[in-house]
Amino acid sequence: MGTPVREKAFNGRRGKKPMEPAGIIAPFITLFAIMDPFASLPVFLSSTKGCKDGEVLGVASRAVLIAGVIAVVFLVAGPPLLAVLSITFSDFEVAGGIVLVLLGLENALNFSLSPVAGRREGLDAAAVLIATPLLTGPGLMTSIVLLARQYDIVSVLVALAGALVLSWLLLAKASDIRKLVGERVVTVISRVIGLILIAMGIAFIRAGALG
Repeated sequence: MGTPVREKAFNGRRGKKPMEPAGIIAPFITLFAIMDPFASLPVFLSSTKGCKDGEVLGVASRAVLIAGVIAVVFLVAGPPLLAVLSITFSDFEVAGGIVLVLLGLENALNFSLSPVAGRREGLDAAAVLIATPLLTGPGLMTSIVLLARQYDIVSVLVALAGALVLSWLLLAKASDIRKLVGERVVTVISRVIGLILIAMGIAFIRAGALG
């Protein structure tokens, strides 16, 4: 694993683009596309099946809040922390891929690898799993650091906030979507998305192993 090469790549200096509309829109589109809350929606619907509207809103809020905190912390402290621990982004990709594969197996085969927990603990676990690696995964962690080197950090933070708010709005409307399409459709989507998550996890693992 070429940690020194990674260090060199992240320590190199590039000209910062001043904060302007184009300097916010481009990072916003990039971050929202990588975050891809649409991919999280079936998992979110499956995890909150049978929950009240207030509980669904709470899970959505916690998931987005956790995702935002992880992204900001990694933006500020990620590169030096990884350097100290001798962890590369390839390692992150492999770890994130393993989590996605396990999450996909749970959805596709309708079982849980976690101990049976109370309702509150289950919803908290769902919020964490949606926050990372689905919303804030290895791809977003890597991209947010690279974008901060290309644009100024304020522009990237504004773009990140916009992407998180839009993701929260989508998840917060999950109950309406469930009522619109019905429980059976949600169940089918959950199984299909489980297979997709397994494939995504394998792709992450492969990319990390070859990187």
